[in-house]
Amino acid sequence: MFTRIVKPVKFLPNFIWKLNYDFQFEGGTLQYDVGCLLDEVLSQGKQRNSMLEDGDAFSTAISSRSPIAPHNWECLNKFFQVIHPDLMTIWKDWEYFDMGIRPAQSWVNLHKRTGYTLEHAHSPCPMVISCYLKAPEGSGGLLVRDPLEMHRSGYPQECQETIWRLIEVKTNDILVFPGWLQHKTQPNNTDEDRVVLTVNYEGF
Repeated sequence: MFTRIVKPVKFLPNFIWKLNYDFQFEGGTLQYDVGCLLDEVLSQGKQRNSMLEDGDAFSTAISSRSPIAPHNWECLNKFFQVIHPDLMTIWKDWEYFDMGIRPAQSWVNLHKRTGYTLEHAHSPCPMVISCYLKAPEGSGGLLVRDPLEMHRSGYPQECQETIWRLIEVKTNDILVFPGWLQHKTQPNNTDEDRVVLTVNYEGF
């Protein structure tokens, strides 16, 4: 008997991956170090908001390459070791050159009620990871812009409703995506902080 088969054919790599890790953020060393970093950046007279932050938000991106950046913290050594094999799997899935990878920049975004990040990309960074250290229910997710937006013009669909795709997140989620992918965050609509650690990776 002939059996009809209907299944997708993988044409392009999976550009967005979701991992998870138990950061044990609240009440731990990591939360203390994040607080110290925020205080340090503020004490240097830096602006509360970077150009990409709006509402009640704060970013330490201005110090992303400095010795005080999170990827240099001892409390995150185990985390980077644990996720490294997963990131290498993704790196290969994206068909990048066969080489090593390592963190190059990192920072923390703190979004209080109304706080959010504007649309941007991380090019020429090849890989980005966003780690949701604290993401209370209702605090918003990541919005990713459809990279095929221009090619869909004239197709039988509501383009404005499909340009942005919502990736929902919760505490301890990690999103991995290429630096060229345009994205932004939803505003935090809760009275609790949303705390996100972002790391740009480079090949070497």
